[in-house]
Amino acid sequence: MNRRRFLVGGAAAAVALKAAPALAADEGTLLLGLWRREIGLAMAYGQQVHTRPELFGPARRHANDHAAALATELAAVGLGTPEPPWTPDELDVSAQRLATARPADVMANAVLAQESMLTLYQGALPSLPDAKIAMTAATILASHAQHLFILRRAA
Repeated sequence: MNRRRFLVGGAAAAVALKAAPALAADEGTLLLGLWRREIGLAMAYGQQVHTRPELFGPARRHANDHAAALATELAAVGLGTPEPPWTPDELDVSAQRLATARPADVMANAVLAQESMLTLYQGALPSLPDAKIAMTAATILASHAQHLFILRRAA
């Protein structure tokens, strides 16, 4: 290896190292948002599980599982997970509506929350450059699609 190749290789490595944290921060921010939405959805289903335990119990467990998978991905990009929200007013709008819905409106709000999650993941997938992280998000997207189908049938 000659000196010129060595210097070019070193410069390329330095650029790659500088770009990696910036990429992780963008990807990390996106993952953190997904994690927060999953935690919020789990909390919302928890608030309503008494109304339809056969539907909302599994949906809450799955949202918690999704959050756990996303926490693993957050760790992979060098970030930790924050404290989850503790009150409905800390949730995104769709989870907030589900968490505080009257019994007559719970199913409609659950459908809207799942639709919101589908839209969120459909938008996020193209922005996830790491194939393994994108696969995790795609798997979660499929799970939300299944829940949406089940909820629509039950409604």
